[in-house]
Amino acid sequence: MTLSETYAAWLRDAMRAAGLDIDRQRGGGRQALAQAVGVSASTVGRWLTGDAVPSPEHFEPIADAVGVPVVTMLVDSGIISAASLTLGQPTDVRFHPITPAQAADELGLTDPTERALFMRELAQQNRRHLHAATEGDGDAVAQ
Repeated sequence: MTLSETYAAWLRDAMRAAGLDIDRQRGGGRQALAQAVGVSASTVGRWLTGDAVPSPEHFEPIADAVGVPVVTMLVDSGIISAASLTLGQPTDVRFHPITPAQAADELGLTDPTERALFMRELAQQNRRHLHAATEGDGDAVAQ
């Protein structure tokens, strides 16, 4: 199945699920989607038959019109793979904390002196941060 055929099948299902009538000639679903997206009804028709795939600037309006998150539309319609969503994205250490030693490893600090300086600096920064947070809480309580 081609991308345009996969997208067409997804779009037909999504429009039906959203209550947009595409099965009757005068159902109004094509025209409703066309107005929501800012394209012609014939363009929507080409998307539904698999003769064309929407251009990227239409992805968000289409997803909004059928009531799905744009990421869901992109994955479920075959535009992108689910695996591609995390490729090249940095991890957020707030959700996956690492130790100072792991941070030193990630930075490639192998020299014992450099590692010790790095670890000492982190500890000092942490103490400053905790002290500032404590002082801030004390001020809030005093007021």
